[in-house]
Amino acid sequence: MSPEYVIFIGQGSWGGNLSDPKLLENLMQLGAGVQACLDKRLSMPALILLYSAIDITSWLASGYTSSTVRERFTSWVDQYLLSAKRLGCTSLELYSARCGIVHTFTPDSQLANIEGIRRVAYAWGSAKSVDLQTLIEKTNWTDRLVAVHVEELFEGWRLGALAFVNELQENPKRAEMVKLKARKFFDHLAADSIESLHRKE
Repeated sequence: MSPEYVIFIGQGSWGGNLSDPKLLENLMQLGAGVQACLDKRLSMPALILLYSAIDITSWLASGYTSSTVRERFTSWVDQYLLSAKRLGCTSLELYSARCGIVHTFTPDSQLANIEGIRRVAYAWGSAKSVDLQTLIEKTNWTDRLVAVHVEELFEGWRLGALAFVNELQENPKRAEMVKLKARKFFDHLAADSIESLHRKE
């Protein structure tokens, strides 16, 4: 692998004609990262990256409104993810699960302690979420737990992200706004580019 740096460039930061961040490439890398974790049976890292991917796409879609992380996350999940893939949980329950896993590596969050907000239990691989949900029902825990298959959640994000990107093609004004936000992404810069800048000093 060639040596390189991962840095924040931003629009015009280096005073050169750097190309715009590749939005699709970044989204594809997120998906590839989730899939790599799933292939290696790294369950919690897969979920952390998947919930982060939802965070990122919801931030891109939120424009420049003053919405909270919770508001933009649940809005994106309702509009794109759950529209593309029906799951047994709500967007707020996914947000609660996201807070727990990303911040504490547990299913617990402030929202999880609120009545009516169920914790998410996950099925993996060849296991079926319907079987897990049946077990939850038999133990009378339906008010506390809801079953979700992680690969169905992943599929919902992928299909939702695709629908979001396709919408941008029909809305140039919104697409330009998303592109401006995406320019804040980190970018890769080859090591010889850094050396070249040093030689110009």
